[in-house]
Parts: sequence; structure tokens; C-alpha cells
Amino acid sequence: MEEPKELAVTMNDRFFTIDLPIEDEKLIASVLLGLAKYVNTVSPIKVKQSYVTFSGTQEVVSKLISKPQEIAEWGKETKGLISGLRKR
Repeated sequence: MEEPKELAVTMNDRFFTIDLPIEDEKLIASVLLGLAKYVNTVSPIKVKQSYVTFSGTQEVVSKLISKPQEIAEWGKETKGLISGLRKR
């Protein structure tokens, strides 16, 4: 059995936020798969993603996801961003 995965949860009156270890690709993929299932059976989602670029500037990307295929595309984009962040 693997070691327990560590994650952080923060809550306020508006959001339930889960912070996942950036190196844990399986855990991130599992969360994205859960979101794909939600999008497919319940409702579209609006995603706001922020990250720091190689030049050190903060980027914020917003997208509306209404199909599971769009989650897969977002997952590929996110994997590329994570790869870049880990190379720093």
C-alpha cells in the first residue's frame, strides 16, 4: 500500500479549495476525471486558473468547460504548465 497522499483544504464563505502536490500526477488526474464526470452528468463549470510564467508574471486564465473532452484538453494544458513549473 502506498503512503497516504497529502493535500490541503481551505474553505471560506465562497469556495472549497483543494491544494494538491504538484508532483502527484495521478492524484491530479483523478481530480480531473471526477470533474469530467460532473460536467458530463450534472453541469458545466467555470474554471479560473492562475500560475506564474517563466518571466515571473502572474497569469490568470478563465474558461467555461461544458464537455468531458474539454477537461481532457485542460488536463493536457495543465500538465504542460506543471512540467514547466517543475523545471524551475
